[in-house]
Amino acid sequence: MKNTLSLKVLSERKELVLISALALSIFFLTGFVWAYKTVDVQVDGQAVSIRTLHSKPTDILAEAGVEMGPQDEYRLSTPSVQNGTVVEVLRAFPVTVQLKDGTKTVMTAKQTVGELAGALGFKPETVRTEPGDGVRLSPNMTVRLVKIETRMETREIPDPFSVMQQPDATLEKGATEVLETGTDGVKEVAVRVTLADGESIGEQVVSEKVKVASKTQTVRVGTRDVVNTSRGDQRFSRTLTMEATAYLPTDGGGHGITASGIPARWGVVAVDPRVIPLGTRLYIPGYGYAVAADTGGAIKGMKIDLCMEDYAQAWGFGRRYVKVYVLED
Repeated sequence: MKNTLSLKVLSERKELVLISALALSIFFLTGFVWAYKTVDVQVDGQAVSIRTLHSKPTDILAEAGVEMGPQDEYRLSTPSVQNGTVVEVLRAFPVTVQLKDGTKTVMTAKQTVGELAGALGFKPETVRTEPGDGVRLSPNMTVRLVKIETRMETREIPDPFSVMQQPDATLEKGATEVLETGTDGVKEVAVRVTLADGESIGEQVVSEKVKVASKTQTVRVGTRDVVNTSRGDQRFSRTLTMEATAYLPTDGGGHGITASGIPARWGVVAVDPRVIPLGTRLYIPGYGYAVAADTGGAIKGMKIDLCMEDYAQAWGFGRRYVKVYVLED
């Protein structure tokens, strides 16, 4: 009875081992089948579909019989090789690269100008490409790479003084008087200089500090807009310092008629209409009231010609600078 029981247990154990071995074999066989994946290889204008156990692109390309040159590259359609992945082979082609120190031809499989610059060791912020970095490369294309760099410089520059104006009713409008002279200070500035192939193409002030403070200039500014005349105070809009000469009514054509059509006489003056419009009322100390009514070929800019009554007056007046008050209407 005891021997019969032992034989039965031994038989059950054998069956269990056989079942386990069979299950393990099925697991490995199905797992092996599942490890296969279909990968498409695109190379030299052709597409090849292969089933492979490999996960490294280089092994897959070798299995597909694709020979890779030293500068050729591949790209995957997925982050890693999986079922349905497309492996694209990019063949290298010649591109001419212009640099500051010379021109060279390189073989590259890069697709854009920016990728080529990166492959040559340039970071995006350190290079300017011509054409732009997003332009697609093509065989025998010429690309210019300009090295961009920055440096910091410390400089001393003038700090211009400010002007403080003090209105003064004792001075005529337009007149000024310096009460206290200003002086420039000195600032120390930090400047970021941008260079392209070693040549400066731009500067930016990053920080500044005052080394020597400037001194404010104080100026009295006239606000009085009346001039005292024989007829009392007259309001004026502005004053001009002009080079004055004298003329007689018989000068020029000898007809004594001005450009505005009125007879030439004392109080009629010739001006440049671009400076003083014809018809403007004036007051000239030492001459009196006047009206701008005539012009002259030599009367240009800040010049004025005063009509006199006789030759002796005109000769005695000569040529001098006068202050001209432009009276308000």
